[in-house]
Amino acid sequence: MTVKADKEVTIFDAIPIKERQEAVQNLIKGRTPLKDIKQRDGRGNTTLNYVNTYFMTRQISLLTGWRWTSGCIEERFYPEDKPREVGAKMKVTIWDAQGKEYSHTSWGQKDISKWSKDNIAKGQKAGDPIAIFDDLKAAYSDGIKKCLSYFGIASDIYGGKELEFFADDSEDSEGSPGATVGFAGDEAKTAFSKYVAKTGKLWSDIFKVLEVKNLSEIDDYKIAYTKIKAWIEEG
Repeated sequence: MTVKADKEVTIFDAIPIKERQEAVQNLIKGRTPLKDIKQRDGRGNTTLNYVNTYFMTRQISLLTGWRWTSGCIEERFYPEDKPREVGAKMKVTIWDAQGKEYSHTSWGQKDISKWSKDNIAKGQKAGDPIAIFDDLKAAYSDGIKKCLSYFGIASDIYGGKELEFFADDSEDSEGSPGATVGFAGDEAKTAFSKYVAKTGKLWSDIFKVLEVKNLSEIDDYKIAYTKIKAWIEEG
């Protein structure tokens, strides 16, 4: 005897409504939650904001109900004989509830990771690639994230916009991305710290401009942000 379920249950049904609503709000407001924004060293002694692949794929899964896929269109190694970097042209496709298809393509990139010193026992020489396929997978992820940013996910981070935590229209309810009480508290402190890190300025100079000895003496981080931004622009 076969038992038939009254209702077909999908993975999407198991996701709390709150998570789906938060993903939609992130997309509509164009603001990535501060807790999900990471920082890393960039080229030319710069600091770059980024989000990891898990966050972005989780967002698109919540937004579409897992109706999305990705694939590689083309791979490139430069130079081909002894590559210094790898590239992957990726395509991400999503479907709406009616089955209509939307897609974006973009290149992803990863520098080749190489051994820093010889290891005779393992036959490794300084300058040899560690794992080109791992670098290629990273290029895939980079391309996927760029495609997802075209759909609006973390577009504030990958679209070249400044972190908008202190934007003038930040009137969200308490607990949502961008919300603060008088622009104080741990979240505002973290946002200001990320902004300073991105500028590349020394904290000693920052404190001098603000006329404080440390972060704990700052009462309103938006005022501090505005003052530092003006100082940098004045040059």
